[in-house]
Amino acid sequence: MIRKLLESHIKNNAPDSEVAVLLSGGVDSVSVGLAAARAGKKVQAYSFHLDTHESYDFKKAREVCEHMKWG
Repeated sequence: MIRKLLESHIKNNAPDSEVAVLLSGGVDSVSVGLAAARAGKKVQAYSFHLDTHESYDFKKAREVCEHMKWG
């Protein structure tokens, strides 16, 4: 049910074919990215790290991007 709600919201409120997702690597942001992809959107993911320290969250976000082939 939540998946369908997210997909519907994205389809109705994001008219462009590409969307930006602020990806932390956690369940919430990954769910939004997956719903956008299922809604037919090209996902451009963004995350960050501080200087030379890559946090656990950043590493997970990168893994998701690589697996899903998100830019």
